[in-house]
Amino acid sequence: MSRLNSQGRWDPFREIQREVSRIIETFEVPTAWGSPRPFPPVNLYDAGTHYLLTAQLAGVASDDLDLSITGDTLILCGERKRSSGASEEHYRRQERPVGRWSRTITLPDRVEASAVSAAFSSGILTITLPKSEGSLPRQIRISSASEDIPNQGVGQSHEDSHEAGHLA
Repeated sequence: MSRLNSQGRWDPFREIQREVSRIIETFEVPTAWGSPRPFPPVNLYDAGTHYLLTAQLAGVASDDLDLSITGDTLILCGERKRSSGASEEHYRRQERPVGRWSRTITLPDRVEASAVSAAFSSGILTITLPKSEGSLPRQIRISSASEDIPNQGVGQSHEDSHEAGHLA
């Protein structure tokens, strides 16, 4: 997780904002007793080079979903429509919520917004969020002090200096 701003410095305000968003997302929105949450539950995984977000959307058509991303914020909106043929007054039990909902998810790091993809199958929306180049770990080569010594075989051919290395 990158805790650095775009200038490579630790940004305590960004860190606080991220933690507050994470805490708020863990609270369930209070609803009437027994009413299910109006928005779908999601899981967010770190899969190394990308994040994988899945949302449980049984009974929602893909045409009723809207997905957008801005910076490190993903916005998922949708609507679960009431089954045709049954009016509200005829329901004796309704556990699956209906209506419009919106979910804003703060991502742990910046992602390549142009490479985000989504697939919807069997009521599960799967969103693949490739991490941005700056948020990926970068291997740094460590040179040894002997590599810093300039080549003392001035005037030697490559083969001569290679052989000299074997003799030393």
